[in-house]
Amino acid sequence: MDYGREKRLPILTNRLVIFFFCLCLFGLLLYAAGTGQGFADATQYYLLSFYLILGLLLALASALAMVVEMRRFIISRKLRYFLRAGIYLLLLGFGAASFFLAMFIVTISRGIGL
Repeated sequence: MDYGREKRLPILTNRLVIFFFCLCLFGLLLYAAGTGQGFADATQYYLLSFYLILGLLLALASALAMVVEMRRFIISRKLRYFLRAGIYLLLLGFGAASFFLAMFIVTISRGIGL
């Protein structure tokens, strides 16, 4: 299939968001399993750092996808693009919440450092 330039960017951003969302869920599951299994503190810190980066990447990819969908909505005035932008907004919130949760846990576990 030959997709035009106007269709390639939304497909790419959609797949990117799905990829980072799945990785973010996997990172959360891995961290939770590691907590239950009693992984070493250094391993837990690396898993949490991995989850922190994935949350940030998910938020950035969702913001990009939301901008692309809002542009498509403005051009075509089709409701489905507006609804997709709303879904990306929810995923942006999930990514940001994941980032801040991981940052909070890292800050709590590392301490103030006085």
